[in-house]
Amino acid sequence: MLPKETKISEIMSTPVFVIDSTETIQNAAIMMRKKNIEGLIVIHKKEVEGLITNRDIVNKVVAENIKPQTMTVNDIMAPKIITAYPDETITDISKKMYANTVSRIPIIDKNENLVGIVTKTDITKVCPAMVEVLYEKAIIEEAPFGHERKLMDGRCEECGNAYTDLVDVQGLWLCRSCSEDKTVIGSKKLGL
Repeated sequence: MLPKETKISEIMSTPVFVIDSTETIQNAAIMMRKKNIEGLIVIHKKEVEGLITNRDIVNKVVAENIKPQTMTVNDIMAPKIITAYPDETITDISKKMYANTVSRIPIIDKNENLVGIVTKTDITKVCPAMVEVLYEKAIIEEAPFGHERKLMDGRCEECGNAYTDLVDVQGLWLCRSCSEDKTVIGSKKLGL
């Protein structure tokens, strides 16, 4: 079977990490850090209500200088959630991700029970050819020198840390911090 025809059930991640919508943003951030994940499914009374990502926390809490212990997950979660079924293929899921500009899709069974989650990273690990399709829509809002650059999940080629928003700078996939060093300083980091 070609990787693009692989059923999503073969690559989805389990268990799915969830958080109650009444929890604080601080607790959500702590859980994501401890589990080394980028997002959580939001539930309330065992019903899926939405999704929260580390990007939501940065953009809606940190950037607005709001104390994370004063807001709940419900305040900033994305209530619209795109789901898929275990028998859908990598191609099916990739198309859903592209069409809806999402990086992760919860997988549900026919009874709408949460059974897994799949991310762009999960797909590109087994089918690298899907990278271009999945990341074609992802553009940095403020690229240095006015250039648009694509985003990618993976390890920064400069510092080696894992990120979901690597950018292509001079042919290298770099995190925002390392990319700023490259574009501000030139082509080297200063050894301070």
